[in-house]
Amino acid sequence: MTNVQNKTTPILVIGGGPSGLAAALTLAQNGVPVRIIDKVTSFHQASRGSGLQPRTMEVFRFLGVLDDARLHARKRVQMRSYKLPGGVEPQRTWWMHEHFERTPDRPEHPQAMSQYKTEGIFRDHLAKRGVHVELGTEPISMEQDVDGVTVTVKKVASDGSETTETIRAAYVVGADGARGFTRRAIGATYEGQTKEEDGQVWADAEVEGVDSDYWHVWPQPGKFTIGIRPKGEEGKFHVGVIGQNFDPVDLVDEKKLVDFIHENTGRKDLVFKNFTSLTYWKPKMRMVNKFYEGRVFIVGDAAHVHSPSGGQGLNTSVQDSLNLCWKLALAHKGLASPILLPSYQAERLPVVTHMLIATSNLYTHLVPKKSEDVQAANANMDKNGFLQWRDLSLRMYEVNYRWSPVVFDARGTLGFDEDEMRARAYEGYPGGDVRAGDCAPDAPALLDVGGNETALFSIFKPYHHTLLVFTTEGGADVDAVVRAAQEYPEGTVRTVVIGRDGVPPTVAGAVAYHDKEGHAHRAYHVSDGPLAIFVVRPDGYVGGFAQDLEGLQSYFSRVFGRA
Repeated sequence: MTNVQNKTTPILVIGGGPSGLAAALTLAQNGVPVRIIDKVTSFHQASRGSGLQPRTMEVFRFLGVLDDARLHARKRVQMRSYKLPGGVEPQRTWWMHEHFERTPDRPEHPQAMSQYKTEGIFRDHLAKRGVHVELGTEPISMEQDVDGVTVTVKKVASDGSETTETIRAAYVVGADGARGFTRRAIGATYEGQTKEEDGQVWADAEVEGVDSDYWHVWPQPGKFTIGIRPKGEEGKFHVGVIGQNFDPVDLVDEKKLVDFIHENTGRKDLVFKNFTSLTYWKPKMRMVNKFYEGRVFIVGDAAHVHSPSGGQGLNTSVQDSLNLCWKLALAHKGLASPILLPSYQAERLPVVTHMLIATSNLYTHLVPKKSEDVQAANANMDKNGFLQWRDLSLRMYEVNYRWSPVVFDARGTLGFDEDEMRARAYEGYPGGDVRAGDCAPDAPALLDVGGNETALFSIFKPYHHTLLVFTTEGGADVDAVVRAAQEYPEGTVRTVVIGRDGVPPTVAGAVAYHDKEGHAHRAYHVSDGPLAIFVVRPDGYVGGFAQDLEGLQSYFSRVFGRA
């Protein structure tokens, strides 16, 4: 792939959902000009995509939006089912996900926040950088050549009038969903299945008669589950009917939906009012055969659609965008090696493949098959069951790219070949050493020479690599590593020297910290011995592990195309 340096031509992002907004923000933070368009004429207010996994919260921190997200997010609540008929007496109370305990290296909790709030936070941060979603703007043609992409868009004004504009872009990121223009434009085909016999109806409304302490469910075994989930706003709930071998297509009507819930829960005392959304859809478990063509890339729902079970959709989509866009930023600046952009597909396709397998298996537990299944999990709290997910992979910490052509580990691959490593793209290697391709762990209580305290996650940014140099003695080896890092393009590498017994001697071009409580050494499994060098990529993954300059150069040659 030819990378032509053009610092004024923008990258065009098509689609203003979570993946498109995350892509635009990553590019903007990298100093890349970006335009983001969406064919809708107003921002939606639906609550889909509300589950935020711990790894996504870490991504929010890297992107600088975590503090705002915490203002709106809430901890997940317990599930509570009710006996039928009657629908009032609790039958069972349980956690959908197993207990999660934060640790110094994994400090974030899973959270819940309506998708429209997530999108609003991203838009606010983009606005601070002068980037705004251009509504009513839809692509109608796209042609690419060796230097860029020409996109013709139709623009609908507030008065209904239409105009066209031709946009010249260095690259295009398609985040316009499963039915969007971009996927079709690059000839990517969906593979998988649609549950034609099933259907789901979801609504946002105010509900009187239930509290906000639980996610309330009334299951009808073998047919459907009725759920009322609190949104974290006083009196507001996300209401759904999930069918299996049952299609509630006729319930896309407020009165019919309310009548159905009253009849099938026995709770005619429930009062529904002020609906702000009401949607119907069929569950799909599909992904594309390719994630890019030339200078056009697809992310999020344009590349994969999921069952809602497991809460992986929005999370996977945002992580697509971060993986892609730090690489696009280097390509836009003329700094990327020829293999860097293709590595987006090489890394993400296996992850999505195995994630879809896991969530599709969980889909069978959205509706109990028989009455006994509602109570069965009481005796098997460690196994998957009705609305009970017991899969640590859902936290997304184990997502990895150990087989990637752009990672390097001087220790080798532990005897795994590429196919075996791809097969572990989603489930990972729990409990093992941190290796190239893995999520980089956090480490708090790092002290600089002035006694100021920080954490690794405050150092990692989406616009530079972070070079972590662990040393017990300092000396010439550390000096040489720091000097080597300074030879890479300005602003692309930040070097951090970490000492076990105190702040290491200051080296020009690096910052030094004392690992006061040993969190960094433990998290990265560093013991006394040779120099240990970890290179953390802008997306928060370990790109390289080395013990000398040659190993360091082996990694960066894959990123920048030179030793």
